[in-house]
Amino acid sequence: MGGLGRAWQKRRGFLLDVAPAALYLAVLFWAGLIPLKSLPGPDFMFADKVWHLMAFGGLAGLLSRVLGYFGRPVLAAARDAALVATALGGLLELLQSFTPYRSADWADFLADSIGTALAYAVLRGLNAAAATSEKGVA
Repeated sequence: MGGLGRAWQKRRGFLLDVAPAALYLAVLFWAGLIPLKSLPGPDFMFADKVWHLMAFGGLAGLLSRVLGYFGRPVLAAARDAALVATALGGLLELLQSFTPYRSADWADFLADSIGTALAYAVLRGLNAAAATSEKGVA
């Protein structure tokens, strides 16, 4: 896992570190604000919450790359990305409350927050694995 952590932390330039997050965020807000008759994928209890968890966890991961690109230390980037992604989840829920075909839901915001917390935990784990492998302890 140390190699994966090092690969995640490696900066690759604007097109690979910043642009994907901007595109992802645009698609996320577009999908969150358009009328939907049903969610894509399998239909099961709490499917909506799983989508929220994965979507905002992914956003936190991508935002950590953006913050790293702009010089934030790895752990600070992971923390700040999780906080920003959580705030963006709240903003999306707020914006949904102004649409006639979507509704704001505290449970959705909770799922967004859990997703960002899990992403933060994964990013911390990747950082620890990268640091351990750099010390020669594998």
